[in-house]
Amino acid sequence: MSETRTVKCNIVIETTPELAFEAVTRASELREWFADQAWTQVRPGGRYEVRWESGYRAEGTFTALDAPRRAAVAWRGTAEPGETAVEVTLELVEGGVEVTVLHTGFGAGDEWNPALAQAEKGWQVGLENLKSTLETGVDLRTALRPFLGVYPEVLNTERAAKEGIAAEQGIYLHDTVEGGGARAAGLAKGDVIVAIAGRATPDYEQLHVALGGLRAGDVVDVELVRGRVRQTVQVTLALRPQPEVPRTAEALAQAVADLQRDTDAALRSAVEGVTEEESGHSPAEGEWSAKQVLAHLTTTERAVLNWMADVASAGWVEGDDGDPAVTASRLAAVLAVKPTLQELVDRLLVDEAETVAFMRALPQSVVAHRARFRRMGQTAVGLPDHTREHIEQIKATIAAIRAA
Repeated sequence: MSETRTVKCNIVIETTPELAFEAVTRASELREWFADQAWTQVRPGGRYEVRWESGYRAEGTFTALDAPRRAAVAWRGTAEPGETAVEVTLELVEGGVEVTVLHTGFGAGDEWNPALAQAEKGWQVGLENLKSTLETGVDLRTALRPFLGVYPEVLNTERAAKEGIAAEQGIYLHDTVEGGGARAAGLAKGDVIVAIAGRATPDYEQLHVALGGLRAGDVVDVELVRGRVRQTVQVTLALRPQPEVPRTAEALAQAVADLQRDTDAALRSAVEGVTEEESGHSPAEGEWSAKQVLAHLTTTERAVLNWMADVASAGWVEGDDGDPAVTASRLAAVLAVKPTLQELVDRLLVDEAETVAFMRALPQSVVAHRARFRRMGQTAVGLPDHTREHIEQIKATIAAIRAA
């Protein structure tokens, strides 16, 4: 029998065996810490597949399941010489659950070395993220994503000529963000980033590629053009800001209710004295009326509530921003059943109250899934900011109409 090599990694996590077992077997949970995409049939002989944006994919079948203590799969990875096997065991220890991954079957030949190295690094990084997501809800894949901290735009020839910029391509900076690496390194409005760590950045896609292999804390050379001068500065990529999310359903609901109270007061002030005619009028072709803005706010509120319900039931699947034609139909539907300004305001307030009531009623079984709960909380806490932005839009719209 030929010699084989093995990768073994383990970590202790403050959680329960049941939650840990779900995390290493269910597709919805695997997406929280391990893979970018996952599909599983959690039964002996059931198939699974996990994929990453890098193009790597692994698939196979469950060869053993003993909930909540052990799960094993046959593993076939992209471009690997043959099939290997992965066994995950969960054992109660002091301080929580010890999760051990045993990845076996790597051949002795050199052709196996890339797969072996990838498994060693992948399982170590993966278990660190499993610990983080189960204990705190923080996905390190996002938290450690490099934060350059810029408001970018792809440079065009008109802007280059107007501002006398000695570059034909690059990422033009409208401004930098407080706390980001760019501002700390002295980058400023009007600078054009043309390369990061030796990779050209002519557009958004290449900017993403250049940052893709980097992590927060890395120090990189950023080549930029400032007017007619080309220079290189060292930038320390910052940690991406992570908003705080309360750790209980009641606390989260109260935090969102407090934020809503302030935005609702601003909304009432914005529409005070506004007539039905004013609120239904668009200031220019293609721009929303105040009523349409309110319809958008209430459909967004309901969409977020539906999304949170899906997440809570582990039914969430990432989607796009939606079909503009469908969005227009949804706004029209709201205006058909709530045609007056006051009805639209009242509907939004009810929708907001329902969001808070939903969060307050979340069962502990949902709160215990820290990553899932955190994702819901981040969205809910950020939603009042969206409302405030559109309140300013309403005010500007009414002012433009009155000035016409």
